[in-house]
Amino acid sequence: MSRRGQAILETLMVLLILLAAFFFFFDFAYGVVAQLHLNNAAARSARADAVGFNSFQRSKAARVAMIPVSGRRVVPDEGRVVANAETELALVRTYLQSENPSDARGILHYERWDTLRETVKRDQRVTQSLLTFEYPLSLPSQFGALFGMQVSPTGTRQLSATWQIEDHASYYLKETLND
Repeated sequence: MSRRGQAILETLMVLLILLAAFFFFFDFAYGVVAQLHLNNAAARSARADAVGFNSFQRSKAARVAMIPVSGRRVVPDEGRVVANAETELALVRTYLQSENPSDARGILHYERWDTLRETVKRDQRVTQSLLTFEYPLSLPSQFGALFGMQVSPTGTRQLSATWQIEDHASYYLKETLND
């Protein structure tokens, strides 16, 4: 009986399994990092609301916290602005100082910022911020299903984070008015 090609076939099967494991661990690590940044963004959003910022200011705080996992910068494009740490920091500062959404979008925007959703609930003196974020998976959705990952048809996975903080803006505003 001829066994020509058996070693190649076995090697391909092992290589396929190793490649799938690599993508799985890569996606897992990226998901953990994205979740950490999302938790921080939820905390920044809740704090911004607790000190009396409006929804646009809360959104800016959450978006800036998500920059490391938001993909490539689309505004300003790379042809006009060289990407280095000083330039990026200057853009972030200018973005945070913007007064309205149209100005902010013209200053700085990342490709995954549109997948960041924010909901803020206030219950007496507690502010709760709920954020959701979609990040792309490098593992094809068929392999993701094999590993038990819930993958949308677009090849993304949704993360969520909730943060609660005591509302102290009203406390300080009352103190200021009484003085």
